[in-house]
Amino acid sequence: MPFVDQIIRYGSLSVVGLGKNTGKTECLNYVMRRLSEMRKVVAVTSIGIDGEGVDQVTFTPKPSIYLEKGMYFTTLSSFYTRKQFQAEICHVENAGTVLGKMVTARVLERGKMVLAGPSDTVSLQRWVSRIPERFPVDVCLVDGAISRLSSASPVVTRSMVLATGAAYSANVRTLVERTRFVYDTVRLPQAPSGLREKLEQVTKGIRIITDKGEITDPGVRSVLLPDQVRKVLETGGNRLYVPGVVGNALLKALGERKEAGETELYVRDFSRIFAEPRVFYSFLRKGGRILQLFTTHLLAICVNPLSPEGIRLKSEELVDKMQRVVEVPVYDIKKIRS
Repeated sequence: MPFVDQIIRYGSLSVVGLGKNTGKTECLNYVMRRLSEMRKVVAVTSIGIDGEGVDQVTFTPKPSIYLEKGMYFTTLSSFYTRKQFQAEICHVENAGTVLGKMVTARVLERGKMVLAGPSDTVSLQRWVSRIPERFPVDVCLVDGAISRLSSASPVVTRSMVLATGAAYSANVRTLVERTRFVYDTVRLPQAPSGLREKLEQVTKGIRIITDKGEITDPGVRSVLLPDQVRKVLETGGNRLYVPGVVGNALLKALGERKEAGETELYVRDFSRIFAEPRVFYSFLRKGGRILQLFTTHLLAICVNPLSPEGIRLKSEELVDKMQRVVEVPVYDIKKIRS
């Protein structure tokens, strides 16, 4: 079966949709079903809420999340009590929210479920690391955010699958270009381990990395002021760490510097990049480098040629054109026979 052996090897996977109705849930269901058929024990949760029958924004039908017998899942108690299948509660978190406490349970018979798991990166990391310690789980699956606006990063898992499709763009060329951009950000190189260890606890402001590898705080709380960033770099060198959002203003400011070709920008992970593709690529063409503290292994891209508005792209053409610009397998999940 495509890419499933790699999921087992890495032990954790995020399925991330690049927009609403791009086939993320179909892909997640496919992965869960195939892992179950291979007799692998799966634990699953979601960033935010997913599995509802109707989209709460567009009011269009959504595919349900189906859990297989023997799986473990984590969701809020308010959604757990609505289930219509048998399950055994295994753990309840002490802390609660307005929607209840986090419940982890084992599925005793196949059924559909609304998943509402940890909504921030720290809690999600804790879930991915603790579940295999508490239960006999082979693979942890995370139903990822529909956009990169989530406070929880998909990089908390060791591997990832991207779901994209006609709902993201009805034009094949545009869809391929937009997906290729996200692909390129996911595949940005990783920072050296020594720098990662020094920077991973920094979550606010910016930091300068000197030629000797020392970390200095210039006292700048925001990177939204390009002139301020330029002045900092003029006195501090050419390596900058930004743990927050990286937008057009910052990349333009770095790209306009005389030393643009010597500039290295360090980000926390790909989900922090909100710059437009033309600005992103312009900085790289000038010789600038962008490195991530945390990376994930992108295993595949799954395409959905249909959109809720009735748009139907040609599956074979979409897969072929997408495959030409990326170096990971591209699939239409509904066309996979095994």
